[in-house]
Amino acid sequence: MSNKIWIIILIISLFLIAASGYNIVKLYREYQAGIDEYEELEQYVLVEEPAEALEDTQTDSKINVSLQINHPVLEAMNPDYCGWLYYEPLKISYPIVRGQDNEYYVKHTFEGEENKTGAIFMDSYNWPDYGDYNTFIYGHNMRNRTMFGSLKKLLNDEEKIVENNPYFYVFTEEKAYMYEIFAVYNTKSDSETYHLIHSKEEQEANIAHIKEKATWLSDKEIKSEDKIVTLSTCYGVQTKNRTVVQGVLVAAEDR
Repeated sequence: MSNKIWIIILIISLFLIAASGYNIVKLYREYQAGIDEYEELEQYVLVEEPAEALEDTQTDSKINVSLQINHPVLEAMNPDYCGWLYYEPLKISYPIVRGQDNEYYVKHTFEGEENKTGAIFMDSYNWPDYGDYNTFIYGHNMRNRTMFGSLKKLLNDEEKIVENNPYFYVFTEEKAYMYEIFAVYNTKSDSETYHLIHSKEEQEANIAHIKEKATWLSDKEIKSEDKIVTLSTCYGVQTKNRTVVQGVLVAAEDR
């Protein structure tokens, strides 16, 4: 092989290495920008343990954590804001948005910046008051375990994490909601898990599907009238693969 061919191969190889390095640096900076934005948003949230637990008037469960959130500022920053999600064991503490569709916030942050980290967002077909039988909240599976990147920990350590810390929370300007995690499993994006539920009958079928699919299932009794929140993220290299963590509403209080 002539020297000219070796030189051409060398130049192409160096170009590919440089292009790959550039893309890695660009991706890192983009991810870091997304992380920095959410760290800045934490200034509008104060976590505090209340002196007295907040009791739901319809159940015996208690909301045992309180977040003081500057909802008006967050709403002014983004009118799509519809609450704050909090699960302390996995360091999940993020604003939730609900867009016009389920595409925009896959590649845009809470403040509307184009970024592959995206945002934590509610399914656009759900009502923003968390009143549906099954409300879906999506987030990227970040390699550094920010956003919903930490949800996969529950697939292997559910007994240690979930059984000791079974509750996650959603705080809105009007309400505080407490959900008890009852199911963790992997599924596909086109599975029955993602069907919208419109009736108690459909919820019964949904509960049966969850019991069949769950790799971890608590002994919590789920009824057809119960309200569920499904936290969903991708996993693996196949884009249709999903990890879901599902919680049932056990307490709610006016704020």
